[in-house]
Formats: sequence, structure tokens, C-alpha cells
Amino acid sequence: MAGKYRYIIKFLVLKNLQVKYKQTALGFLWSLLHPALYLLIFVAIFSSAFQSIPNYPLYVLSGLVFWIYFAEAVNRLSQVFIKNTHMIKCLGIPKITYAITELGSELLSFLLGLIPFLVIMFFIGLDFSANLLFLIPFIILFSVFIFSVGTFLGSFNVFFRDVGLLWFTLNPAIFYLSPIAYSYEIVPDKFKYLVMYNPLYYFLEIIRDILYYGQTPGFRIWLYCIIITVITGLLAYFTYSKTKNSFISNL
Repeated sequence: MAGKYRYIIKFLVLKNLQVKYKQTALGFLWSLLHPALYLLIFVAIFSSAFQSIPNYPLYVLSGLVFWIYFAEAVNRLSQVFIKNTHMIKCLGIPKITYAITELGSELLSFLLGLIPFLVIMFFIGLDFSANLLFLIPFIILFSVFIFSVGTFLGSFNVFFRDVGLLWFTLNPAIFYLSPIAYSYEIVPDKFKYLVMYNPLYYFLEIIRDILYYGQTPGFRIWLYCIIITVITGLLAYFTYSKTKNSFISNL
């Protein structure tokens, strides 16, 4: 499908980016200001509380940049079929194309924003080593996970609009259940299971190994993330396959 609809996908990816930053004074810079603002807040408020975490700004930023990619991409994917109602009804291209292009535009925006943040991380302690090459398979795996979560939610949201509202409501809870501004070690033992049941915990472990600790992520943590991605992908595939033929009558 990617080859057959290659030009349509490219056109829609660029269109999504243009719409996202249309009539904004700062344009693409908003994607840089978002994590930068969060970082300033965390450093100003929590750095003294988490003195046990060496180089707290690097610790926060390494997780924060990827959280924002996850949150924004899933938010957009959860609305993608509703947003493209008119095109779905008028054009005969596969409906999943709209989800692919939505992720594509978010991924492109994320990658462009990641470059200056890697430079910032370098100045606050990031070790530029061969371990950074692990970013490539990690971003691919993480993007597939994001696509699966977003497509799963987006398919259900066509029929139950509460799904989109529920996701926006749960977003802050998922953020605070993810060890972004704090370390897993400080979580009380009786609540550690809440963090470990959060799939993002395992992805954050990999990215922290790469960007914060400057070490090669272990095989076990990669395996956990691959299993999570496969399971999520199967759920998304099953949900989309069962619901796609009824999209038009419910949009």
C-alpha cells in the first residue's frame, strides 16, 4: 500500500504539518518551546526535591521529549478518522492511510525538534557515543507502539466519542505514572506496581540508558518493549479490521 499511495501519503504528511502550524507566529518553534517550558518548571520546582538524581535537567529532558511525542501523536491519532470524515467519505483510499500520514507528520516534527534538544543535552552532560545509534531502532519501535495505541483509540472513537474525551482525561494521570520528573526508586514499594503496569515505563528505561546513562540497553528491556508493541499492534489491527467498514455510517 505504501508504494501505491506513496504520493498521497507524502502530500498528506506535508499538509498535516502546514495545518498544524498555520497562522502561528512561531510556527515550528512551538514544538521546541513545549518541552523547554516543562523542563524549566521541573528544574525550578523539583530539582531540590530530587537531589539524589545526578544531572537532573538531563534526566528530565531525556524522558520529556519522548513523552511529548507520544502524547501529541496519540492525541491526534485518536481523532484522525473523525478529523478526516469528509475525505474518508469522498476518497477511495484505505482509511488507515490517514493514520499513517498523521503519525508521519508527528514523527517528522519530532525528529526536527530532537536535533536541537540533542545539542542542548550535549551541553548539559549527554555523552555523544556509539550508543546514540540505538536511537534509530528505539524511535522505530516507539513509533510503531504509538501508532498502535492511536489507531486502537481512533477506531473506537468513531463509534464512542467518549473514548477521545476519556483519553484526554487520562493523559495527565499517565504522565505522572511515568517516571519522567522522578526516578522509579523513590516510588513507595506499595505503589511501584502502578508504575510497572505502565508500558511507557519500559520505553523510558531504554531511552534513559541511551541518553542519560550512556550505556547499551539490556536485551531484557528491549524484549519487554517488543512484546508490548506486538500485543498493542495486534489489538489495534484487530480493532481496526473489525470496525473500518462501518466508519462511514458512523462519521
